[in-house]
Amino acid sequence: MKVLNLRKSSEKSTLAILVTLAVLTLSILKATSQKHPLYELLLLAFSVISFLVVFLMLSSKKKLTICRHGIFYSSAFGKVHIEPNKTKLIKQYSKYGFNCVIIIGHNYFIFAPFYYLTSKQKQRLKRYDNNVLHWLEVTRKRSKFQGF
Repeated sequence: MKVLNLRKSSEKSTLAILVTLAVLTLSILKATSQKHPLYELLLLAFSVISFLVVFLMLSSKKKLTICRHGIFYSSAFGKVHIEPNKTKLIKQYSKYGFNCVIIIGHNYFIFAPFYYLTSKQKQRLKRYDNNVLHWLEVTRKRSKFQGF
């Protein structure tokens, strides 16, 4: 199986929009008085946007690769290799232009924002012989059949 290097989309533009919203909210927050009824709402909005920016930056991966030998990724916390038999689910989500890949396994959860699978990669994952996901499903079925 060829290596699947997942691609990123719109990371910089999404973060730029969120940071711009945080700065605008902060500037409006400074302009309003603490007695104004919208002050607490603006403070809450600024807190949520700031938390979202920090969360997306910390969970962002520099490179995400899926192959027959497992899952490899590098992030701000270092390089990680996960064996394929420990992987349960690889799922892609896309809403309103925001893409993310979620990988769930035994004792780990990987959230990779801004990554997506191309249609060619999705087709490659659907094939039986070269399919990491299908191979994992087959091994899971066998282990259930054997009583594990």
